[in-house]
Amino acid sequence: MVEKFRGAVIGFAVGDALGMPVEGMRREDIKRYYGKISDFVDSPLGDLKAGEWTDDTEQMIILANSILKTRTFSPEQFAKDILNLRSNRIGWTTRRALKNLSLGCSWINSGVESETCGSSVRVLPIGLVYSFNLDLVEEYSALSSCVTHKGIAIAGAIAFGIGIACVYNGMDHEEVVREVQRRVRKYDELIADKIRLSYDISDKDVDFAIDKIGNSVSVYESVPLAFYLFFSTSDFEECAVKSANVGGDADSISAMACALKGCERGISDIPNRWIRKLKDCDYLMELADRLYDLKLILEFI
Repeated sequence: MVEKFRGAVIGFAVGDALGMPVEGMRREDIKRYYGKISDFVDSPLGDLKAGEWTDDTEQMIILANSILKTRTFSPEQFAKDILNLRSNRIGWTTRRALKNLSLGCSWINSGVESETCGSSVRVLPIGLVYSFNLDLVEEYSALSSCVTHKGIAIAGAIAFGIGIACVYNGMDHEEVVREVQRRVRKYDELIADKIRLSYDISDKDVDFAIDKIGNSVSVYESVPLAFYLFFSTSDFEECAVKSANVGGDADSISAMACALKGCERGISDIPNRWIRKLKDCDYLMELADRLYDLKLILEFI
C-alpha cells in the first residue's frame, strides 16, 4: 500500500507542476498560448522552471514534516513550521495568517475567515496518515485549516482530506462521494452538494463541468472540480493533462485531482517522463515512505 502513498504525494506535486505555468489563466488563453499543457513548462512569470512546483506542494511538505515530528497532528507545531513558508505565490489569506503568527498571535486566533482553497490543498498528508480513522481525518483537517483559513474554507479541507482517506481505503467512487458529502454537509451544504454534482456529471465534458462548478480559487469551485477530474478520468495521465488545462486555479485543482488519482492508481501509473523531471522527486518519494511508516505505527497503537 506504500505505492498509494507514493502515488498520492508524487501525483500531487506533478499536478501542481503541470498547472503552475497556467495558474490564473483563462481556459481559452491556455489554448491560445500553449495549445494544450501535456508536459512541464517554465512559468511565463519567470519565477519557476519546468518541473518546479508552487506553494501548494511546499505547504503540503511543511504539514507532512510537522506530522512526522509530533505523530498526532499538533496545530501549535504546524503554526510554527508554516512560518518557514518561502514561496512567492502565497495566497492572500495565508499571507495574512502568517503575518498574524509572526506578530505572536496564537494559532487559535491567527486564521482568517475565507472561502479560498489554500488550506484544502495542503491537507493531503492528514488524509493519508490517519486514513485508518476517518473521524481523526475530519478533526485534524479542520484544525489544520484553522491555522490560516477559517469559515467555509474548513469544509474544503475536510472534503479533500476525507476524499484521500476514502480513496486510499479502496472505496469506489460512489462510496467516496457519500462519505465526503455526509461529513462535509455538517460544515457547508453547498460544497457537499457540489461534490455530489461533480460525480453526477462525471460523464460530461470538462467545459460542461467548469460551467456548472467553476474553476476559481474558491472552495466552492476548486475542490468540487478536482473531484470531477478524478471521477471523470480512467488513469493518471488523462487526469493530469485534463486538470492542467482547466484554467483558473489550475495548479491547486490539478494537485488535488492528481493526488486522488495517484492514490487510487499508485506510483506505477505516473509516467516516468514526469517523475524524472519533477523537482526534488527523490525527497518527495522518501517523504511518502516516511508518512506510510508513521501510518503503520499509529494504526496499531
